[in-house]
Amino acid sequence: MEKTLMVLDGNSIVNRAYYGIHMLNAPDGTPTNAVYGFVAILERLLELESPDGVCVTFDVHAPTFRHEMSDAYKATRKPMPEDLQTQIPILKELLDAMGIRRYELAGWEADDLLGTMAASCESVGWKCLLVTGDKDAFQLITDTTHVVHIKTRQGQTETIEYDPARFREEYGFEPLRMVDLKALMGDSSDNIPGVPGIGEKSALALLRQFGTLDGVYENIEDAAIKPGQRKKLTEGEASAHLSYTLATIRRDAPVDFVPEGNLWSLKPDAALYDICSRLGFGRFIKKWGLEPDGETAAVQQAEALPQKEYTSRELFEVLESAAYIAVWPEDGLDVLTLCDGQAVFQVSWTQAGLEYNDFLRTLFSASVKKLGHNVKELMSLLLADGLETEGFVFDTALAGYLLDATASDYALPKLTRQYLGRELDKAEAIYALYQVLPEKLKSLGMEQLYYEIELPLCPVLANLDRTGFLVDR
Repeated sequence: MEKTLMVLDGNSIVNRAYYGIHMLNAPDGTPTNAVYGFVAILERLLELESPDGVCVTFDVHAPTFRHEMSDAYKATRKPMPEDLQTQIPILKELLDAMGIRRYELAGWEADDLLGTMAASCESVGWKCLLVTGDKDAFQLITDTTHVVHIKTRQGQTETIEYDPARFREEYGFEPLRMVDLKALMGDSSDNIPGVPGIGEKSALALLRQFGTLDGVYENIEDAAIKPGQRKKLTEGEASAHLSYTLATIRRDAPVDFVPEGNLWSLKPDAALYDICSRLGFGRFIKKWGLEPDGETAAVQQAEALPQKEYTSRELFEVLESAAYIAVWPEDGLDVLTLCDGQAVFQVSWTQAGLEYNDFLRTLFSASVKKLGHNVKELMSLLLADGLETEGFVFDTALAGYLLDATASDYALPKLTRQYLGRELDKAEAIYALYQVLPEKLKSLGMEQLYYEIELPLCPVLANLDRTGFLVDR
């Protein structure tokens, strides 16, 4: 049975992920949007294609033989943004933890590694899928080598698999002639000059008429070539042949590679859990079934606050002495889980000797500073029981929304994995998040928006939900 190797053009995909996905940050503030987007694309492709093997190629920041041929080659490219540059080592670390092999070779571009790997696959009867956001690799398309072209816009990723038939339908000539097309029209992104004055439309028409770059020049006197176009082609012939060489992907890079060396399946382990936890990638932890090793789990368990039982008198003392109390309603207002930073404790109307209504009136008075999650919903409960809605100083769900307004949800476990790198239970999670989220709001200049607009709006909306409003029919 034919095996399939998927090869990802690392720099191309991570660039598209960076520009196509809104900014994300790890709990420690490290930017992660490019890494997250790359892994999301990889995960989707693995599910779609189910390859036997997978690997990733990267460019090396060093001159190649093409730079030696042309000083202008890629000279106009803007430098990589700093917050993308910092993510490349992180991506490589994550790929290593996933067990996916990486290839890079000084003096050669990642495209040449793609070409070499495709040739190697063809020689042993493997199918090869080249995943890239660049069209340069279209010249490598054959019956056994397909290009999966990636486009990412506004967080939406589109993939199109090109085989020879799909390519011919779109371009009107054979895939290998992509080199001839670039030789004529040039490529501004790589600073390949082409023939000055010959654009894409003219280049396509010439190739469809004469087949190849050589065919164009062999028929330079043909009446189908207009005089002005003939003059440009004649004056730019040397540039066209140089561009042809610059645009040609090599298939003989001296890279240590055999397709069988890249057989792969995900092996969930603690190392992969640790890096995903550090990056705040809770989605992948859950999807891949990752768990910490025994030592990490023990440390996390040790960090959890103790569970305590207080007497009725001690409960009121805690309210009086605590700087603030995290509140989580377990069963409406009948059972509450609270955290004061020293311990986690539960209070209910069934507790012996406790005047529960007095306790609620004290807890939800303005004198006790409180932290919550989805505070508006809690305030609606308070209003229904005739209690005050004063004293709330922070809402973790609201902060999560401002920090990442396009996330699918702001559930407490998700926020604790994202910003704390671990999971905590309810009230303790709210308390712990309060130690990090305000600083993140401050770093993004959102303090005024949060404390003067969003948080004060919670009781207004809660009252609106309860009271309703009149409509002039």
